[in-house]
Amino acid sequence: MAIRVGPGQSAQQEYKRRLRSWRTSARRRFLIGLAPVLALAGVLEWWIGWHGIGVPLFGHIAALAVVLAWCGTLTAPQHVRAWRSGAEGERRTARMLAPLARRGAVILHDRALGKVANLDHLAIGHWGIACINTKNWQARGARVAVSPDGGTLWYGAHAQNREVAKAQGEARQAAAALRRPLDGLPVDVRPIIAVHGAPVGRRGILVFDGVVVIEARRLRGHLRKQRRVLSPAEVAQAGQAADQALPPKE
Repeated sequence: MAIRVGPGQSAQQEYKRRLRSWRTSARRRFLIGLAPVLALAGVLEWWIGWHGIGVPLFGHIAALAVVLAWCGTLTAPQHVRAWRSGAEGERRTARMLAPLARRGAVILHDRALGKVANLDHLAIGHWGIACINTKNWQARGARVAVSPDGGTLWYGAHAQNREVAKAQGEARQAAAALRRPLDGLPVDVRPIIAVHGAPVGRRGILVFDGVVVIEARRLRGHLRKQRRVLSPAEVAQAGQAADQALPPKE
């Protein structure tokens, strides 16, 4: 059984919101800077032409500068594009999880945790309940690995301990939200980080501070291989309870 709400929906909406805000701000700065640039170019053009000391090209240079500055307002910076990349990653993870739903698992996407946070995916099956956080890490040459002392999870040159703590917190919140409606059923929610792009460890999977970090393409097989915790009837019950306790992110 699958209960579907668009994967990556809240990330896509956040991308659009940030893109609108950035473009409005960038174009405002463009317009504020336009007047003095054109005025200065006009004065210099007139002065050179009046004194006959050279070819008056400042008007052409100013026009080129204006065109280049306007083009700069068309491409959003990386911190804005990252939200679109995140939404794309979540949709890819959803496609990878879809075959599990056809075999009786319940797959929920983009579910609210409180007023601000959200769960990328919740996968409920014979393995129990998995809280999956998608990462679309595409930097060239970057790998996901644990430091030699075992204290830091790295993606390339960037420490990701905060993301691990976030995954742990989301799993705890989901477990707390499900504890009462699932009275009598195990509610041990397992945190998983599914990575698109960057290789993970030496074998595509590692465990850091209790969180499974895995290449997204291996996620479905990993869940299938887990020992049976819930019966088909319990999976359906847990899915219905989760659908009600964790509403879609608006």
